[in-house]
Amino acid sequence: MKNSQKLLEKIQVRKITQKSRLKFVLKNSLFWTLFALSIIIGGLSFSVILFVLNETEFDLLSQITDSKVELFLGILPFFWVISCVIFLLISIFGIRHTKIGYRYSPFWVFGSSVILSIILGTSFFFTGGAGKIEQIFAENIPIYESVVEKKIALWSMPEQGFLSGEIIEKKEILIIKDWSGKKWKINFENALMRGKMSLNKGEKIKIIGKMSEDIIFIAKEIRPWEGRKMRSNEK
Repeated sequence: MKNSQKLLEKIQVRKITQKSRLKFVLKNSLFWTLFALSIIIGGLSFSVILFVLNETEFDLLSQITDSKVELFLGILPFFWVISCVIFLLISIFGIRHTKIGYRYSPFWVFGSSVILSIILGTSFFFTGGAGKIEQIFAENIPIYESVVEKKIALWSMPEQGFLSGEIIEKKEILIIKDWSGKKWKINFENALMRGKMSLNKGEKIKIIGKMSEDIIFIAKEIRPWEGRKMRSNEK
């Protein structure tokens, strides 16, 4: 019996039917789409991670007397890190199931997915889109704590030497209004100025120093409220 005849008999016995080319094309397109979307969403997540890290001042850890581990864990963008990892894995799954995915090693697929996400995320971060995404999440997801909320909490500890708010008057001293609406008199005569600031009315600042009285704060260091990237965008 010829091999071709044996094959035909097996097909008949097992009732194997030919799948349409359209089904293969659709399946392949689906996985490529999944790969592309995962890279995009993973890149956006990475951009927000950069935004959060840019807004976080890790040098403060050495100046805070409370648990540094607790503070460090509190400011890390766990939500976005986990999101980035999940969509990275989805992108790998997607490309491995495409028509040509079998040709590439898992290491190559993983590396290319990471690189694409980093390139896309970095580009999105420098265009200012990361901050907008973070703001949208903060406004629409009740359980999500934005980087701004974390900053306000960190810089609203005057007893521990951290104060922030908006300048409402500048004379020999600064008068600021903190995020709760309380007014403070700031002695900034010997304060170190970090970054470019005019200290004019309406400007938001962060202050490191110590309380002298209930509403009097002696500044050792003054910083702009916005992060480095935010300030460069405003120029």
